[in-house]
Amino acid sequence: MQDFVVATRQKGITYELDFNTHDSNELLLLHGGNCRFLVDNQFYYLQPGNLLMLDGNVVHKAYVFGDPLAYERSLLKFRTDWIQPLLKELQVEEVLTLFDESKKGTLRQFSKKGEATVEGKFRDIEAVFGEYTEGVVQEYTPVEEAKMKLMVAQLLIYMYESKETRVKKEDTLRDDKTKMVEKISNYLFSNFARSITVEDVAYEVGLTKSYMSHLFKDITGNTVMNYLMNYRLSQARNFLIERPDESIREISADCGFKSEAHFSRFFKKNIGITPSEYRKNNNIEQGEM
Repeated sequence: MQDFVVATRQKGITYELDFNTHDSNELLLLHGGNCRFLVDNQFYYLQPGNLLMLDGNVVHKAYVFGDPLAYERSLLKFRTDWIQPLLKELQVEEVLTLFDESKKGTLRQFSKKGEATVEGKFRDIEAVFGEYTEGVVQEYTPVEEAKMKLMVAQLLIYMYESKETRVKKEDTLRDDKTKMVEKISNYLFSNFARSITVEDVAYEVGLTKSYMSHLFKDITGNTVMNYLMNYRLSQARNFLIERPDESIREISADCGFKSEAHFSRFFKKNIGITPSEYRKNNNIEQGEM
């Protein structure tokens, strides 16, 4: 199945440098470790028992800090149009508001009992989904897909009715340094299409170049320019698919790259294929869906 992922108790996850966007709703349940999770231009400090719900169309990225082997999570991603007909039939479409409450993410803190309940529902879904991903079955039968949809619906209804504490963003251990990095991030996201220097950013946020660079690297693990370039890359990947009539040259300019040649080199170095190949491959995949 395209755009459906479920995995429980994944440990020691490492992440690519680029940002993530996808046309799916995402639920991430943290079991252990430390993680700053960027949604749009805002950071959440995730703690064990936190469940983050977000619209995957919004740029997001996890920054694991401390011991990476201690990081442990369960994850579920699914498309709205996959589950919505069933929810409509059951007259419970309102559960999808869990992902609309804030486009910058919604956070819940679960008790040990609540965490175990949610994880158990993830595992039930994974048991069916795993047969497909491991090659046990090549294609879902209508009954198997119905089972998965019903289990996802049950999970959403449980969370919708849950009395577990909703965590306010300002209560997620955000300090003045994190708020400043959010301000820097917001400036980069708003101006990625034009030429930007580190000096420009420092001036805009009112910090010295050296202090800003140190602060940004400390919070995100990236330099300001690496962060900007990888955001440009994430936008270019989206534009290649969303704008089929726009040339590679136009997309490279729209995303702030110096030239088409620079864009193509950077894209192939980080993605492994050229922009044209990426567009062609994704058009083929979409045609097969």
